[in-house]
Amino acid sequence: MSTGDDPRDPARPGLIILPAGETFDGRERTLSRAAYELQISATVHSASCGHPGYVPGRYLASLGAETAALAAELCAAGMWERFSGGYRLLDWDAVEFCLSLAREREAPDPQAIARAQERERQKEREALVFAPLARAMVAAPPCAACGAPATRIELVAPGQLPAQWEQWPSTVRHSIRRQREPGQWWFLFKGIAAYNGYGDPIDASRAGKIAQAFQPPLSFAQVHTAGFYDDAGFCEDCDAPYCYHDWHVTESGFGYCPCGHGKSLDWYW
Repeated sequence: MSTGDDPRDPARPGLIILPAGETFDGRERTLSRAAYELQISATVHSASCGHPGYVPGRYLASLGAETAALAAELCAAGMWERFSGGYRLLDWDAVEFCLSLAREREAPDPQAIARAQERERQKEREALVFAPLARAMVAAPPCAACGAPATRIELVAPGQLPAQWEQWPSTVRHSIRRQREPGQWWFLFKGIAAYNGYGDPIDASRAGKIAQAFQPPLSFAQVHTAGFYDDAGFCEDCDAPYCYHDWHVTESGFGYCPCGHGKSLDWYW
């Protein structure tokens, strides 16, 4: 391919010359740069949008009014032909090349697949380890500064009801009864700066992991394994829990314990 310089912009060629040895049918062609660029973009579009070798008229219209003249130029050059409300691309070698690129982009990433499979295997391993450890429990670690409950964690076994069930509105109780499935655990959590309302259903594996994390004596390292965003109020440096008041929580959800250690305490932030 060679170019002819545009006198208005010497750095940008105005004409594209396609030698006979580089075209799909052995014909030399001279195209405007704009027509050549449209040929490339339309070929890529056709291959990546599920209609290889076909350029819809609406696609050209979306590019601007000047594309009609460029399409006519490509037809006159024997690169395109009119077909069913659009144009057929005659350079099938170029279409095939763009199709191969599109397939490469869409092909699954072997590493991503391997990572996803490993995550699934990890879930299965955790289910085998933690599900047998699930037990109904209520934990309310006392604040190391004032003694008030720092947070509250409750696990409700399948078929059982939360400790404060009778205080809940009847509409909430009916809703939970409808959505709760047999064999399903129920989890309630009141954290430092946020909570999960009337609770959420969880599987036995998750329940077992939480129950194991709150086996006394409690420590930051052990509670941290439960995966709570605020570590149930525990400060890593103090290895002790504090309540909302003693964390001195700011409007952004960030808090400082009595010893000045900082921590994000609201999952939203």
